[in-house]
This record gives sequence, structure tokens and C-alpha cells, in this order.
Amino acid sequence: MTTCARCGHESAGFDQCPFCGEAAASSEREGAGDGESAGDVNLPAWEDPAVPFPVNVIETWRRSVLEPGAFFAGGPHDRAAVRPILYYLLISVLAAGLSLTWGALLPTAQPGLVEAIAEMVNIALPGAADTIGPAGRLADFFLTPFLAVLSLVITSLLLHLFVLLLVPGRRSLTATVRAVCYACGPAVFAIIPFVGGLVAWIWGAVLTVIGLREAHRTTTGRAFAVWLLAAALPVAFLLLGVLLVIARVASGV
Repeated sequence: MTTCARCGHESAGFDQCPFCGEAAASSEREGAGDGESAGDVNLPAWEDPAVPFPVNVIETWRRSVLEPGAFFAGGPHDRAAVRPILYYLLISVLAAGLSLTWGALLPTAQPGLVEAIAEMVNIALPGAADTIGPAGRLADFFLTPFLAVLSLVITSLLLHLFVLLLVPGRRSLTATVRAVCYACGPAVFAIIPFVGGLVAWIWGAVLTVIGLREAHRTTTGRAFAVWLLAAALPVAFLLLGVLLVIARVASGV
């Protein structure tokens, strides 16, 4: 770990502090090593039994979203991920509730990805022209916990696959899961109409890169490469599927 002589921020793999630009002096956390004895002192508020609900949620959200460097550097990274997963589910359900609210107030939503692809290749889908009604939106909301868990599993495994390939001296899969869970805070920006989803995606990606950097004691460049490759892989498969559909439709004409 490196510690900034000016602002005291601790980070990994930097010659200059990412916050104030001051040259950072290398120092090992006393007694920390790869264990969690020192990290336990810096428990996120959500994992600190002394902090009551909902203060622990608000404080964890504030620090992870607005002070990500210090938050993720504080660890602990190898502690069990049960509480972070619960935090992830809570934020996901809250974001889904906000999206449900805007879906009811702004019913003229844009078509989904499947409908857009079908329109592009001139395939008629049954009921594609119908707007999603209140029952459909409620069904999407109640499916949120299951979809969130599925997304967490896939995202964590993809990210850790590239962590294994690109990051020497990495920590365990648990560290990756914790980073992904605590990077979900921007999802609540769904409260912002029209642009909230885009803002949430961009800032969530930034937090994921910072979280991976600190969790696995690597550089921003390596962490970004891990995120980029993990994000590009499903997109590549999706594009391949679209091209196959287009080719099949074209060959049948």
C-alpha cells in the first residue's frame, strides 16, 4: 500500500496520490499483511453492528459513491461477502422501485433491446407493439432480486476471470464480489428521468474499476482492462448472435 503524505489517502500501485497529486510514500499497514485484522477497523458502516439502520446504508452509499478511493482502499477485502451481497440486493430493489415509479409516470418508454433488434431485421414479434402495462412493470419489479443475483454472479465471475489473467498478486474471488457489490450505489440515480440510467452505468463502471484496483492491489490501467474485457465479452457474443440472425434472415429471403 502507498500513503499520501499530504492527505493521508491509502491506495495501491501509484506513484502519485490520485486525489491530490502528491508523491506517495510506500508503507505497509502495521500488522495487516494479507489478513483482515487491520481491515476490520475500517469496516464499512453497513457491516459495522454499532451503526444502526438506515444510517449504515446511507453512510455506506455516500462513501462508496462520493469517496470511492478511500472507501475501497479501507477494505476489508477478504471478509465474507454476505453483508455486501445484502447491500447489493437492497440497492437493486430500491433502484427497481424508482424505475417502476418513473415507468408508471412516463409510460411511453422506448422499445427494449429485443424489440429493437427485431425491428432492425424486419421480424414481427407477437405483441411487440403493445406497451408494457402496470402488471408487466410489477412483474419486472418482483423479479428484481433474482435478476440481481444472476447479474452479480455473472459479473463477478467474468471480472475475476480477467483478474486471474491480468493481475499478479491478486486476492480471492471474495474480494471481487465485494467490489462489485459496493460499486452498485449509482443504481439509485434511476430517480433521474431519462438520463439516470446512463449516469448510473457510467459512474458504476468507474466505481467498479476503483474497487477492483484497491481489492486486488493493482493499477488503474490493469483494473480498467479487466473491466473492459469483462464488459466486451457479452457484447461480442450479442453482436455475433445478431449477425447470425441477420445472416439467417437474409439467406431465407
